Amino acid sequence: MTDEGGARAPSEAELKDAAGVRLVEDLVARVPGFQETYAWHVDNEHEVLDHLFFWEVVKETVLSYRGEGGAGGPDWRRVLDFLEEETRRRVPGAIEVIVTSFIHRLPYEGQPGYGIEAHLGPEMMRTYRALRPWYGAAAPGDTPPPEPAG
Repeated sequence: MTDEGGARAPSEAELKDAAGVRLVEDLVARVPGFQETYAWHVDNEHEVLDHLFFWEVVKETVLSYRGEGGAGGPDWRRVLDFLEEETRRRVPGAIEVIVTSFIHRLPYEGQPGYGIEAHLGPEMMRTYRALRPWYGAAAPGDTPPPEPAG
């Protein structure tokens, strides 16, 4: 489809891709600690690959939660706050990145970093519970998740 000037309007897929890239750029701009990761990612990939970048976001966020992140790394609370806000917005393209490449990749019980899910905001927790319906169904003798380090 073209507009009055003859330019082709972006497709739905292109708009979604752009929203995922914008999510990454907004995260890097608003949450200190991802600038080096972003620069490395763009240098190596020659573009922003939103789902691939979020692999690093999960890793660095969980390390921060565990108190093992680098001094210049992101603060896990700020990451969760930013992503909760973006989840509430439900922008097509961005929400898919948040769900499939962040929430879905959070640690499972028994994995290092399990417990971070207890700190998700209400919208992200709703999605987390939909992805893991067994979450919160405590077995007899279970203990609550550990508190974050620091």
